[in-house]
Amino acid sequence: MASDNPLARQAKISNALMVAQSFQMANMNKGLTNVARTMEKNNQIQAALYGVQNDIKKVQTAQLKEVIKANKLKEYEIEQNRLRFEQEQSEKEYIRSQRNLAFELKNSVQEVEKSDSTVLEKYFFLKTSLEVFEELDTEKFQISEMEYSRDAFNSMNESKNKYESLLTEKDINDLNTIKNIELEDENQYLTEIKASLKKFEKFKHSLQELRNINSKNISSSSTKVVLKEEMNNFLKELKNL
Repeated sequence: MASDNPLARQAKISNALMVAQSFQMANMNKGLTNVARTMEKNNQIQAALYGVQNDIKKVQTAQLKEVIKANKLKEYEIEQNRLRFEQEQSEKEYIRSQRNLAFELKNSVQEVEKSDSTVLEKYFFLKTSLEVFEELDTEKFQISEMEYSRDAFNSMNESKNKYESLLTEKDINDLNTIKNIELEDENQYLTEIKASLKKFEKFKHSLQELRNINSKNISSSSTKVVLKEEMNNFLKELKNL
């Protein structure tokens, strides 16, 4: 059910958080926050793992003495194994948070349906909840949880269709206005994410420069001067991030 676009998934969860807060759904809000937190943790581990794997490739093709190369590869191998174990544990936590969210989404929808909210509000809440539900990795749930999720999703979808058929022309116009606002917010969110990724890439480049400085021979005074200048440039780059 989940999409392959992590940025789109993050945007939907952020949007659902605002809706949950608006409807004062504390448990749903908590569930969304936990999913967002574990998803971010997974992304960070994946980025770190990618960085280590890239470093391994560079060392393997570098012109280094065999002893130095072997030591560096051993260090990276240890770090890679540590990150893979951390990734495995984080993935379990991520799936667990998604299971809890599926339950909270169903309960929150039932609360809203029983409330005195307008038809438009009920439809909008159901629509937003379903969009998040579709992003859950339900295929990774246990069998009984998969069945519950499927039944919950179908029930929520039927309710959404029911309220959609009751929308007035004014409701539809209001929905279009909301949709345009959401698109603006989502575009801004994606722009911020892309800017953060660019900063991260710049940081990785600066970090690699620091590693290069650290691996150089600093015995001569002239080399020390050059290295000092490189270090100063590195620090300037960090300040600009």
